[in-house]
Amino acid sequence: MKLLDAVEGRSIVVVLGNGGVGKTTVASAVALLAARAGRRVLVVTVDPSNRLKQSLGLSGRPGVEESVSLPDADRDGRIGSLHAMILDAATEMDRLVKRLVPDAGDRARITDNVFYRKAASYMAGTHEYMAMERLLEAHESGRYDLIVLDTPPERHALDFLDAPARLGGLLSSEVFRLFVTASSGLSRLGLGALRWRSVILKGISRFAGEETFLAILDFVLAFQPMFDGFRHRAEKVGSWFIGPGCATMVVCRPGRRCAGEVRATMDALEGRSVAPAAIVANRVRVWPPPGSAGQGVGPVDLATLAGALESNPAMSLAGRDEITDLAKRTIDLANRYRDLTKEDCEHLVALRAVAGSTPVFEIPLLKGEVSDLESLAGFARVVDEARWSFRPT
Repeated sequence: MKLLDAVEGRSIVVVLGNGGVGKTTVASAVALLAARAGRRVLVVTVDPSNRLKQSLGLSGRPGVEESVSLPDADRDGRIGSLHAMILDAATEMDRLVKRLVPDAGDRARITDNVFYRKAASYMAGTHEYMAMERLLEAHESGRYDLIVLDTPPERHALDFLDAPARLGGLLSSEVFRLFVTASSGLSRLGLGALRWRSVILKGISRFAGEETFLAILDFVLAFQPMFDGFRHRAEKVGSWFIGPGCATMVVCRPGRRCAGEVRATMDALEGRSVAPAAIVANRVRVWPPPGSAGQGVGPVDLATLAGALESNPAMSLAGRDEITDLAKRTIDLANRYRDLTKEDCEHLVALRAVAGSTPVFEIPLLKGEVSDLESLAGFARVVDEARWSFRPT
């Protein structure tokens, strides 16, 4: 079973994982493999480091679905398409307001508010809400068979899955509706006509200040016409995440806390009625290292390695003691790496134990970084070769 088989027939793949585990690279590789298999794919990242931009050679313009060339696209006689997009909360808020608020004057009330840009940059959950909106738009456009979403690494891995429910719950709550209804007459103009205006604002100013409160009030009321649309769309995206068309993939790196963290993520997903389609153990150290000249060769003793180095013309200027020292350091380094591979193997045993029947795919640590389309294609080939099988513990 290949990793791509785990997402076969799905229309959405959500890639979760902590920062630094190679999540963006894995998401990009899965998207590339699916496109080369004949599917029309969009990969979306909300990663602020823009690793996707480097790997796919994008211009970096936020919110633009850029076409990506497919290396070896016709190797199986099937040609799909790959597009990639870097999602930016401020850009998506502009697009959303323009789409949902047709009147220019009403739009200006929103975009000219002092809190509008701050909401895009600092408001908790804004990236998740905006990604949710763009995901829905792309899915409903009919342009793609598969959308791969690379979730933000610096936030909790499950924030994106929670965003629709949080937004829908807020907009449907009785308390929120009562606040909006009661505030309809409390705009900046409405407050000016109130008999007790000074008393109200004096109490509020203890916490926020009069101008701050009025600006927030204007901002909330300006968005009021879009609340029903927000709630409806949030419910639709939320239903997708727990439906058969969505696959959730968890990326991790073998380590002491790996099994516990993955178990906690799986429990959290189960609590949201989501079962992960696959677990990807990335950057697994193996012996001998992939592509090394020592494949199938046993341990080398100090004298043998020193003799091999001494016979190399490049070492002709080095003395015997220097060559012996170099050979010793090389063997020490190799032994240390071999110990690390044993540790990774033990961590993988623990990981497979907590994964149960969920497929665990192991991707070896490779030399170099994925920094362009060519290196991404090479990494994708390694991902394509990764297999899963049940392994008793």
